[in-house]
Amino acid sequence: MIQGLFIRRISRRLAEVEVQGHIFEAYISNGIDMDFLKSGTVCFLREAKNGNRRTLFDLYSVYDGDALVCVDAKEPLRIAGIWASDKLNRGAGRDFSFYEDVKGMMLLAMNRENHDLMIQVMGTSFVNNRAAYLPKIPSKALNERLESILWMKDRGQDPRLLFVVCRDDADYFYANRESDPYFAALMEDVKEAGVPIEVVRCSVDEEGMAIDRKIPFR
Repeated sequence: MIQGLFIRRISRRLAEVEVQGHIFEAYISNGIDMDFLKSGTVCFLREAKNGNRRTLFDLYSVYDGDALVCVDAKEPLRIAGIWASDKLNRGAGRDFSFYEDVKGMMLLAMNRENHDLMIQVMGTSFVNNRAAYLPKIPSKALNERLESILWMKDRGQDPRLLFVVCRDDADYFYANRESDPYFAALMEDVKEAGVPIEVVRCSVDEEGMAIDRKIPFR
């Protein structure tokens, strides 16, 4: 990782960052507005793996007060793969392998008939009074993902829902009814349908992000 200072958000997907007196553009994979992306805040960049990209770096993490927060939208799915391989394989006593769906939002299990074990993954970097939450603003995309879980359950498939909190200063997670009542209602439907819901909190440092511990959903 390369340490820098966040200067400004040029656009939804692009930031200016200062590294040792030089200004670089960095790609922001998470297009959501984040209040902690403030000028002068310490951040960390990761070299871009895509050589065809205009920017050399991805914005990986940034400080929000004392907490280092991962803002790389790809990381929750990587964490979910680790969680699934550990917990589900141990729990089932079998060796499943997992792969991403074409949209990079869900994990599908190999070695299950029709790949019916599906893990919907949602990451969040938002915390209020040590409570992580989603959504920050009404989100049609998040609601559609919850609707897809209910659809899978109705079809007799085996969906799971995993929230990945991309920082270590949250004690529990909740659905933000004030921001989006429909999202909160869908979460109640998912719970009542018997879909397993888990929340994992992650630690973030200069080397990357790792699972810290499970926290409750309230």
